[in-house]
Amino acid sequence: MLYGIILERRKPIKRITEKSKNMKRILPFVILLSVLLFLNSCNKENSGPDKLKVENLNIPDGFRFETTRDVDVSVVLPSSVDYSEFRSRVDFYSDDPAGSGYLLQSAAADASGKVSVTLRVPSYLKQVFVQSFAGTALVDLPQSGTKEGGIVIDFDEPVLFDPPNENPGESKSAVVSPANDNSNYVFKSGKATIVNLVSNGDFSLNEFGLISDWSSPMTADEKWHVTSTLGLNHARQHTQGAEKMLRKTSSPARYGGVAQLIPVSPGDLITFSADIRGTGNQNNITWLFLIARNASGNSFSFYSIIHTPTNSWTRKTIAATMPAGTVSVQVLLWSHIFGGTIDFDNVVVTGPVTDSDGDGVDDELDEYPDDPLRAFNVFYPNINDFGTIAFEDLWPGKGDYDFNDLMVDYRFKQVLNASNRLVEFYTQLSVRAIGASLENGFGFEIANTSPSDILQITGNYIEDNYLNLNPNGTEQGQENAVIFAFDNAFNRLADPGGGFGINTNPQAPYSVPDTFELYVRLANPVNFQASGMAPFNPFIVVNKERGREVHLPGKRATSLANSALFGTDFDDTDPLTGKYYQSNTNLPWAIDIPVSFEYPAEKIQITDAYLKFAAWAESGGILFPDWYIEASGYRNSGNIYPRP
Repeated sequence: MLYGIILERRKPIKRITEKSKNMKRILPFVILLSVLLFLNSCNKENSGPDKLKVENLNIPDGFRFETTRDVDVSVVLPSSVDYSEFRSRVDFYSDDPAGSGYLLQSAAADASGKVSVTLRVPSYLKQVFVQSFAGTALVDLPQSGTKEGGIVIDFDEPVLFDPPNENPGESKSAVVSPANDNSNYVFKSGKATIVNLVSNGDFSLNEFGLISDWSSPMTADEKWHVTSTLGLNHARQHTQGAEKMLRKTSSPARYGGVAQLIPVSPGDLITFSADIRGTGNQNNITWLFLIARNASGNSFSFYSIIHTPTNSWTRKTIAATMPAGTVSVQVLLWSHIFGGTIDFDNVVVTGPVTDSDGDGVDDELDEYPDDPLRAFNVFYPNINDFGTIAFEDLWPGKGDYDFNDLMVDYRFKQVLNASNRLVEFYTQLSVRAIGASLENGFGFEIANTSPSDILQITGNYIEDNYLNLNPNGTEQGQENAVIFAFDNAFNRLADPGGGFGINTNPQAPYSVPDTFELYVRLANPVNFQASGMAPFNPFIVVNKERGREVHLPGKRATSLANSALFGTDFDDTDPLTGKYYQSNTNLPWAIDIPVSFEYPAEKIQITDAYLKFAAWAESGGILFPDWYIEASGYRNSGNIYPRP
């Protein structure tokens, strides 16, 4: 177009009209405009529409770019158990561990049989799987963006302390809805992997004895005994497909049970679980009974839960601490059956608890069974994967939003005692990329933890002499414990040459990251929840300028940060409103992601590499909370640094 206009001006002009005079006057402006449009088209970045540039995003106030969320979960364990010495263990998984679920956290019960934890989970996670001696549950988490409250999982199903009721007419209308039949979670079935005290719990053997009634004398002969009210005609082995089970059908008496006797001692914790299914009559009722017997063989203490069977398998569990005088416990599957069938399978009875180190955690569940100071390992983000913290280091100046100025992968192994307090932790760290020339150090602050609470730090790299440390390795002059992993990232990732930036330019040579382990031991174990949990409060010190810290958005600076930098240049930090390390348009200088992040190549904005990032940020985290995963339509792979 430009060249056409120029040629037109060179043609001979034979007749000058008023119109041509006007054209002559405006022609230079047309040429200038055309040149500007041409140059602008040549200079336009290949990163997509301007509206998707990071600096043009409309980010709501209060959004902190968090890819995880903290959810409060409480577990109530059976009150029929004595927790004065036995603390048990409750595990929280991302899903059923029999499938793809990974361990999120473990905790011990307190003296009242309750467990209260704060779970740090990926924001997109919708459920957690809870596993305890009293049963398992798949729990729905609150939806992101709604007002989140705590979740309570109640395994303390009402326990009945009366002998089996032999009058089915009285129980016919006494159908009780179990307390743990809650719409927020469902119980899962599965075979136990621990020692089973009952024999033939899967009913694979067709061996049954007979007794007159539940209260009749029994021997511990590893055999199920059927009461005469049912008899072997109405309580027998049943085969369905390849599965064996116990099936009960209605007898003339319409009540009865199947029992087995197990030797136990006073104080033993006994748990009793079974899968139950029923068909044909909605009035059918069944109970799980634990009946303590004394040295004379007489029953004297009763523990039971009631269940109305449905046509789906449901796993029920009862647990109780055996009272003084107990010599044996009778495990009883009792039913009132008015028609149809009731099936039982996968009966598991466990106990007693063995606790070699006396910390209250069963040896089978204690990862340190001979050490009273340690009980559980808690990994973050999990035992198999690393998380990533990605920094822009020009703060308080504007960054280029490729988030690769410093890329640090991490995985924490936190060791807790039986009181759920942090004893020590190991941190595997790897510097994967340095997309800047500034020499940056990396550390973290542990909230509500005094520097004197730290006993020992090993495995860190402090080499450039601009940090002042206490004898225990923490930084001097800090209110909370501040621990540095390294003081210069260039000492942790070699520059192979070939251009600016290490592992950010696909055309430059690749430098293999070195993973090292930082160890921190506490002199005084601290409250695991109050310490903020991993990855704590991570930050960098920019270019050895100690007061110039860069934190995750919303995280407070340490005591040694230069507060005079707040509110300068591009920063809009305002401690009075709780806004930290964000611009006036709410942009951050760092992000934390609970996976090993595949980061943008040099000078590629994150919105051009991760196509759902913009929608996630502008929605305040509601849309695409999993924006960083590898899924169809989520990434422009050509803009992501290719990891060899």
